Order: sequence, then structure tokens, then C-alpha cells
Amino acid sequence: MKNLLPITLLAISASCNQASKSPAADTSIVEDVQNLVPVAPPPHVEPITAQIQAQDSIFDDGSIPTSWENAGFNDPADFKRFLTRFKSWVRNDQPDSIAAFIRFPLRLYPSPADFKSQYHQIFAPALKTAVDTLRLDRIFRNSQGAMIANGRIWLAPLPEGYRIIAINPQ
Repeated sequence: MKNLLPITLLAISASCNQASKSPAADTSIVEDVQNLVPVAPPPHVEPITAQIQAQDSIFDDGSIPTSWENAGFNDPADFKRFLTRFKSWVRNDQPDSIAAFIRFPLRLYPSPADFKSQYHQIFAPALKTAVDTLRLDRIFRNSQGAMIANGRIWLAPLPEGYRIIAINPQ
């Protein structure tokens, strides 16, 4: 690695000199430097794209879930991208964003105001952790929709988009 530092500095210096001489700078030097020092995600974090594209037709325990089509989802990858946003809303305590995707009335929460007033009781630490650690390639689904957090939250594709259709008590 020590030997790369002088080469890298020389490459960057040459690139800067070249950029000052011509209006269109040559980016190949920068690309070469990036190839020498690849940037990888931390080892404990699986990229979202990999989670979205992962095989999900058989689970680790050998069970075979209902197909996405039978659960009403025409674009599973799009639904998983929606779930990444949902996870972020929960992680960052954004009840307005969550409420915008709930089909009201729910059994325990008839209105957005009811949901928001009880948000911190609903999304207590245990449920927040369950949502945050949700594996996108292990989503239970059946003819009623998709279930996360051991049945606490049910979602379905509706004409207006993905919606939370049930929030069950613990």
C-alpha cells in the first residue's frame, strides 16, 4: 500500500495538470485510482439491491410461500423498495409518512389522528426492531397480502398503491 501512495499522488497531479489544459478533463486517471482502492459496503450490511433481488420462493426453513402473483403483487421488487422506505419511516419515527399509506379505518385506529396519537405505543421498541431487521427476501404472503413483524402489520397492493391494511396488537 505504501508503494501506491506516490503513484496515486503522481496520477492525481497529472490529472489536475491535464484538466487545467483542456476543457474536458480526462477521467480515466480517477477511474484507475478508484479501481486501486475499491469501496465496499461494511461486511455486516447486505446491499438493498441484493436483498430485493434475492431468491424468495423458498425460505430458510424449507417452507414455500405463496407466489407474489397469488398474493396480488405484480412487481415484488417495487413492493420491496416500498418496504425499504417504510422501514426508514419507522426507524426515524415519521408517523405522518406511515399514516399516508394506511387504508383507514383500521379496526383499532379509525382515523389518521387516532393512529398518530397512538404511534409510540404501536411502534414500541420491539415492533421497531422487528420492522428494522425485516429481511426483504423472507416476507410472508398469502391471498390477503403480505405480512411483516410476525403478523403485526399486513400490507396489500390496492388501486391507489401499497397500503397497510391491518395493524394488530402485540
